[in-house]
Amino acid sequence: MDLSLSRIHSLTSLLPRYTRPTIHVAGTNGKGSTTAFLDSILRQAGFFTGRFNSPHLVNIRDSILLGGQTISTDDYQEAFQSVTTANQVGAYQCTSFELQTATALLAFERSRVDIAILEVGLGGRLDATNVIPDDVVLVSGITAVDLDHQAILGTTLELIAMEKGGIARRNRPCVLGHQSHQEVVDTIKRSVAAVGGHLLHATEQVRISPCQPPVSTPFLLPPPPINIDIRFRGAKTYATLGIQGRHQVHNAGLAVALVEALEQTPQFQSVTSEQIAQGLSLATWPGRLSWIEYRESMERKESLWLIADGAHNAASAASLADYLSSLPVPNPRSFVISVSYSPSKSPRSTLEALLLPGDRVAVVSFSPVEGMPWVKPQEPAALARAAKDLVGTLGEVVECDSLRTALSWAGHGHRVTIITGSLYLIADLYRLLPISLAEQIEGAT
Repeated sequence: MDLSLSRIHSLTSLLPRYTRPTIHVAGTNGKGSTTAFLDSILRQAGFFTGRFNSPHLVNIRDSILLGGQTISTDDYQEAFQSVTTANQVGAYQCTSFELQTATALLAFERSRVDIAILEVGLGGRLDATNVIPDDVVLVSGITAVDLDHQAILGTTLELIAMEKGGIARRNRPCVLGHQSHQEVVDTIKRSVAAVGGHLLHATEQVRISPCQPPVSTPFLLPPPPINIDIRFRGAKTYATLGIQGRHQVHNAGLAVALVEALEQTPQFQSVTSEQIAQGLSLATWPGRLSWIEYRESMERKESLWLIADGAHNAASAASLADYLSSLPVPNPRSFVISVSYSPSKSPRSTLEALLLPGDRVAVVSFSPVEGMPWVKPQEPAALARAAKDLVGTLGEVVECDSLRTALSWAGHGHRVTIITGSLYLIADLYRLLPISLAEQIEGAT
């Protein structure tokens, strides 16, 4: 993969200049959730937002949102045609991600969004989203940084953090979210200082803590949302998180800190703590600890609950494992798993934080990914071997030729099944859902 800004710089020189006020977010895990919280908060405050996430989920259009809704087919095609025409005229040979990024920026410009929220695709410093002019960036944010994509970004946390910190801008705040590694904090601090930016720490800017539920609270499917206390601009308020998982407290904290950092821009000083609380509670992020009621046939007396989560690396798998440990899901647990092939990481490195002896695992491949032909699933046999090593002789591992077959096997005798390992597998799951549900997932985010 050739990470470079030269092609997209040339491409965007043939397009209208991008001028929309922008929040730019990088990180290894939590980028999408943080942007979902941000988008929801700002829409509750009355702003018309644009949001770009990657990869797409069900349809290539769903990576571009206008006012919280997937961009329309007509608007997408008009923007994409302008971008591809410019690419052909200049013979720039831009990658599909560069074309999609330019399409999002052009769509936001044409729609005159009040504020755009951009999620970095890979790294940050040389990511296509970093083509945006310095003067449009109001604030940058960096979520949890961990090892991932080492073959491209570097083999150490310091090298990876250096790439993430490359989105910082001179004389602009860069808000650092909760980190598990001190070397990441130190590296980001140096990177921001080197460009003359202002480093802020989300954990110091905003105080967010989970509220303890009553001891007598019964277990429900799906479980109730997390309740949190927020201290914002000196005032305390309460909120619930619309996205499941204790780790979302950190992502919500970063989102609120980014909103607070917008205070230096006059038009964004009016956001209230009530709008923040409402935005946090209404935020959704499909495929991240999403509970889905699935019934493959009328013969099944009760629905199978699926926990769909795109955990694709060791850190996100550990977050999923932590979430599962908080649920009274009986052993043996049942999984459907597929992971992307990556030379820099083994299937075991992703699964070992997740699987326990005795677990049941159905291994399956995901479908070809639209616009990303280089993304391939890990060979099922290799994935099955790694799973067998982890679940041991008490566990059970099968290779399935389709997701529907895998769900049927995994759901037999179980009320809850976890489907994980790749967001592309989650996309295949959504395509199995009834049309009304699939449309909701694609259209309302």
